[in-house]
Amino acid sequence: MKRFIYILVLAVMFASCDDGYVDVLPKGKTIPENTDDLALMLNYTNDINSGGMNFSSQADDIMIPDSKIPFTGVSEMNAYTWQDFLFTDAEQDEDWVNFYRIISRANFVLQNIDTYEQGIEYDVNYTKGRALFIRAHSYMYLINGYAKHYNVSSASSDLGVPLLLEMNINAKEARSTVQQVYDQIITDLEAAIPLLTETSKHRTWANKAAAYALLGRVYLYQEKYELSQQNSKKSLDIYSTIKDYNTLSFMSGKNAAKGVMGYDSNKMNNVENIYVQEPGWYRTELWLSNELISTFDKDKDLRYWYFTSDSTSTGEYLNGLHLVATDGQVAFAGIKSTEVLLNYCEALMKQATPNRTEALTYLNKLRVNRFVAASYADFASTDNAVVLDEIMQERRRELRLTAYRWFDMKRLGLTASRTVNGKTFTLKAGSNNYVWAIPLNVMALNDLLEQNPRGL
Repeated sequence: MKRFIYILVLAVMFASCDDGYVDVLPKGKTIPENTDDLALMLNYTNDINSGGMNFSSQADDIMIPDSKIPFTGVSEMNAYTWQDFLFTDAEQDEDWVNFYRIISRANFVLQNIDTYEQGIEYDVNYTKGRALFIRAHSYMYLINGYAKHYNVSSASSDLGVPLLLEMNINAKEARSTVQQVYDQIITDLEAAIPLLTETSKHRTWANKAAAYALLGRVYLYQEKYELSQQNSKKSLDIYSTIKDYNTLSFMSGKNAAKGVMGYDSNKMNNVENIYVQEPGWYRTELWLSNELISTFDKDKDLRYWYFTSDSTSTGEYLNGLHLVATDGQVAFAGIKSTEVLLNYCEALMKQATPNRTEALTYLNKLRVNRFVAASYADFASTDNAVVLDEIMQERRRELRLTAYRWFDMKRLGLTASRTVNGKTFTLKAGSNNYVWAIPLNVMALNDLLEQNPRGL
């Protein structure tokens, strides 16, 4: 079957390009003709699996030394200091554009797959399941970025994001409620699960393990802990691989900045990644906050050993500061086995009747792979509050530099502060600026949209 590139370009209200248009499908010479062509649309990794970056300068994992401020872009500084608007009306909010582009492609597949001629290379049901998962995954990011955190008492009135379920070039959509978006995410995932295979050929393709994991996260954020536990466990029963960091070693001395052997920093190959979503770029230099560094046991935690460095690759001491080493220069908004495990543990401990024994069993499955084997001891406590606190501390360490640290800060009601050139910026719990602004150029294209309240 011939490979094709697409010519369909859709005028949508979500565009933030100067001409008001955004490419929804890959451009080219041949229009998709059968279900195999539709499946190939979902294989276009640079689009389908690209996205998730706004959080990367906002979460409390990182810091920017004052000496680096003059070399930092305006939009990144806006994010770092939690300004009302990350982008001007002349700039593109890549997260908004990318995820709505992904949704539009999923919608195209879902609208046409039952009427197109059946191909011979890709299973139709699996393709449909992938499209449903992709749409759900995209909306889960959008609703947690551009709307208030889910609150059962106000979700039916809190403004969410526009819920686009079909391609209609003439439609202008207002914002659906947070409840409506969450309901659609759950509907899509429940429909996707029976159509998906348990695991997938590539980490950029959806599978049952990823869908159950995402459902577990959805229910955790909704504080429906029994449902979160059940779905997270179903995911873990399918795939729960954790890399043993005791198998890693330094390439030179004890400086991770010079390289680490035994770890594949390519997220497409990382055995812990169930589903990959990343922006497709990386930073050559990223500094870790002192708050994050203080959470590590520097003598025993292998994450501190191999994933941070207090010296440059040339051995220059950083005067108490730490750079990211080995992994993390690329922001991550996908699904990891360790996040699923921690979601499971948190859900177990937040139920009316906590299951401390099970939570400790799974928590220690993570810890045994993260601490020096020679001195390792399982974490143990008979105090439920102490166990839950340790789980949340492990979330802090393990989910660093991912979207889920930012979303944890938001859902847990945390306050954060930063000082830049002597001026302190504080993001208070429940701040309006925990919710990203609807892009200004998107607002200009659609008069039905209402902007999020702004202000720290």
